[in-house]
Amino acid sequence: MTESPVPVVGFAGYSDSGKTTLAVRVVACLRRRGRRVAVVKHDAHGHYREAPGTDSARYIEEADADAVVVVSPGRTVRMEKTRSDASGLSRELEKLSGYDLIVVEGFKTDSHPKIVVVRTTGQAEAIDASAPPVIAVAAKKGERLPESAARHGSVPMLDIDDPESVAAFIERYFFEYSGGGRHKLK
Repeated sequence: MTESPVPVVGFAGYSDSGKTTLAVRVVACLRRRGRRVAVVKHDAHGHYREAPGTDSARYIEEADADAVVVVSPGRTVRMEKTRSDASGLSRELEKLSGYDLIVVEGFKTDSHPKIVVVRTTGQAEAIDASAPPVIAVAAKKGERLPESAARHGSVPMLDIDDPESVAAFIERYFFEYSGGGRHKLK
């Protein structure tokens, strides 16, 4: 286990569960509340690529550079080649400091606290497929989940369509109960 100096909360679930939609809306709520938030998004299929033909893409594709950092007014983008198939989440979390919270999308098998997002009853299997700790489940209000989801016992059910209440839950979980303390990660 490595230690993250910044609290980390994940949004996990299957494709089309609404992870990105909910996470984006929750990050916007947290930003309006004055929180500094970083996001780490899992791209399990390697879809993200720099636009072909750009100078930065040429450094990666033609010159075989190990890393490219693009610095623009108000934004810095870093692309690095990695040497392994490992998720690299811990390595990336260690690089992020100066934030109040890090939101992680995906990485359901990593050991950070996570909210499992379930859009349909059929997606409830994502609850069991997610590594602990599952700290909450976000689903349609009134959605009945299969009995297998009950093994997580008393995890709160959050309304997937109410990002303000999800943001409030995250703030209570990390900043009121834990005092914003450090969180262990695998």
